[in-house]
Amino acid sequence: MAKSTKNIYNNNLLIERAIKGDQSACTTIVNIYWSAVFGHIVSYISQIEDAEDICQETFQKCFKNLPGYNQKYAFSTWLYTIAENCSIDFYRKRKLSILSSDNLNSEEVISAITNSVPGPEESMINTQEIESLIKSIHRLDPKYRKIAELRFIHEYPMEEISKELSIPLNTVKTRISRAKKTLIEQWKN
Repeated sequence: MAKSTKNIYNNNLLIERAIKGDQSACTTIVNIYWSAVFGHIVSYISQIEDAEDICQETFQKCFKNLPGYNQKYAFSTWLYTIAENCSIDFYRKRKLSILSSDNLNSEEVISAITNSVPGPEESMINTQEIESLIKSIHRLDPKYRKIAELRFIHEYPMEEISKELSIPLNTVKTRISRAKKTLIEQWKN
């Protein structure tokens, strides 16, 4: 059995054990994915304490909804989606608590909203940067293209890219490094 197939098989067995209530399987899942999920959340939430809380909430929702997980798809992608949704919920709750606070004046409420939502110029710049990155990635050599897309657009951890593409981790690291170098050179020109 190939290494990546074995990892997927072991991952699926771990998930099945967790669904049945095996606490050691749940602990193992948390140990495997915590740092990657936390890193993903930190890209949305800048406060470390809030990100830790959201990460805990992500795993709680993960285990609650684990019976509904479709094993045809990457577990990490499903988990990252939960993390993103928890991050969005966090922002919504924060905005509502700011708006419902009686001791804030209208200037503070307006400031809080405008500071948490990107303006039209910032949104346009972000969109243009993403579009430019996508175009640059599509100009890469084919062996770097998919890896760069997973890493720089979808923010996959290197270990997950290795599993997803059935490529050794060191090869993934090397190709990401080379892709990054090529992208930087493209952007300089």
